[in-house]
Amino acid sequence: MRSGTSFFDWTVFKKTVCRFWPLWGAYFAVWLVMLPLNGLMFLQMDQHNTGYMEDFAFHMVPEAAPELALQLALVFGVLAAMAVFSHLYNPRSANFFGGLPVRREGLFLTHYLAGLAFLVVPNLVIFLLTLLVELAGGVVCWQGLGFWLAAACGEGFFFYSLAVFCAMFTGHLLALPAFYAVINFLVIGVTELLSVVFRAFYHGFSGFADGVHEVVKWFTPVVRLEERVRALWHWVDEAAQVSGGERVLELHGLGTVGVYAIAALLLTVGAFFLYRARRLESAGDVVSVKAMRPVFQYGVAFCAGLAFGMVTTMFTGGGEIMLMTAILVWGVIGYFAARMLLDKSFRVFGRWKGGLAVAAVFAALFCVVGFDLTGFETRIPDPAKVDRVVLYGLYAVHLGDSGDGFQQELDDPELLQLVNILHQEAVAQRDEERQAQLGGVSTQLRLDYRLKGGGTLSRRYTLWLDPDEMDREGTAAWAVQQFYDNRELYWGVYGFARLEEVLAGGLRLDRVELNHYDETTGEENGGVLYGGDARTVLEAVKEDFFANRIGVRRVDDEERWHGGPAESSLVFYSSDAPEGGYYTVQIALQDTASSTLSALAELEDRIERGGQGTWEDGFPATEAG
Repeated sequence: MRSGTSFFDWTVFKKTVCRFWPLWGAYFAVWLVMLPLNGLMFLQMDQHNTGYMEDFAFHMVPEAAPELALQLALVFGVLAAMAVFSHLYNPRSANFFGGLPVRREGLFLTHYLAGLAFLVVPNLVIFLLTLLVELAGGVVCWQGLGFWLAAACGEGFFFYSLAVFCAMFTGHLLALPAFYAVINFLVIGVTELLSVVFRAFYHGFSGFADGVHEVVKWFTPVVRLEERVRALWHWVDEAAQVSGGERVLELHGLGTVGVYAIAALLLTVGAFFLYRARRLESAGDVVSVKAMRPVFQYGVAFCAGLAFGMVTTMFTGGGEIMLMTAILVWGVIGYFAARMLLDKSFRVFGRWKGGLAVAAVFAALFCVVGFDLTGFETRIPDPAKVDRVVLYGLYAVHLGDSGDGFQQELDDPELLQLVNILHQEAVAQRDEERQAQLGGVSTQLRLDYRLKGGGTLSRRYTLWLDPDEMDREGTAAWAVQQFYDNRELYWGVYGFARLEEVLAGGLRLDRVELNHYDETTGEENGGVLYGGDARTVLEAVKEDFFANRIGVRRVDDEERWHGGPAESSLVFYSSDAPEGGYYTVQIALQDTASSTLSALAELEDRIERGGQGTWEDGFPATEAG
């Protein structure tokens, strides 16, 4: 005897597809315009063999279409879930479907497949129509078309399954897109909020480690898929590039799509079990799963406290005390607001114990960060236990050239001792009175340590320097000046060491540009020297540099604290650099650079003029010049 129940109902499936045809029709229409109709337009323009069909098949389909696929999957995924599971959000509809002679498993599978068909079937039809257009044009890119189909179906499968999973947690139609949006961006949003709060509370906090950001991206599918899924054309070899020969299509991100497809399967299984256990009476509830009500309630309190607390402090100003107060108050408000949504009533203030618990948790967290119970702010690595450190900053003095941006990896023990001095002073300056005593010039300082034990530590500060302490050993100003005076180190900071490596590798020094900027008139004057002449100037610059006559910085140079464009400078260009284009180094031409100025004076007749005036208009005066 045949069973009176089934695991799939064709009638329900057909009715669902027909009832919500405008939804899948709109999705189909977007792709119809984007690919087949667009291809027909290119086909019409390609009647004279102008290459339009090649552009369509080899570039538009694999390169541009996947970007739109992600956007459509994100939007239509939740719309499809809202449509096919809309019966769960109305008591009459929920009871009607619950009374059908179809098992709950069958109802879930029928509605789930109907919604998935809204996204997959149009993709298959568009694939075939686009293929016909490409065949008619005599240009078929199977890789590109297949890549689009895989990306569109895989991303649609994931976002639809995610929306269905969210649909099982609520009994309110409008709550579904809200939950869906929150789940998509919850991890990255909370991470950014915590980063901002930690920067406010923890002196020296530089952000989370790169590994944390990688994990965050995986839990933010839109960001990860947008970053990974792409197609790029490249030449087979250099000879092909010169002759316009064979190219290959590199496809990136299909593995990532596969990972999210596996996640979609797991989400679907989870949604299936939630659907089986779902109470029909939950229709109309914001949260339909009883076990998730506390998570929703305290999650809203936590996020509301961080988000609105930060916004309030931004508008009202104030320091840590104001921020703590704002976070605590908004956290309690968020708790009661969530309680109102759950109870569908404004009479929730009798549940004051929960609000008190929220306030107590925030207060405990404030004690941990406010009193630095973790020792985060005062931790300074022992130089003997540091393997190396990447130092960013030292922008106290600006010459308007390549040496303004310090970024070097240091492992020399003497330099590590200088870093330790800077770090100690930066920690001491968490006391605002200490900052007020200095008042001189500030510089950004970032330290990324790699410890010998295998650990890492990163800190970021605004470091204040007292120029009067520049000659006092052991002070931060003295330590910064030691870095400035280290000619070998700063030769690398400027990029000259890298330039010499490029030239030693057989590449050429293309030219050196001589620039002069008149701050009074705003005129730019200059000239150019090429080949061997440029090499001559480079050698003269090196001689001056190691003689401490060019690229010189002093902490007590008040005129250079805020900087600006160099009045006179040299820019060296090495063409055909490994990174592509040009490798450039700029250095301010100071009037103490006697060797450089002498070399320029000797090459005076060979300088190719340019700009609004001539190089002599701003040529620094020397005995040689």
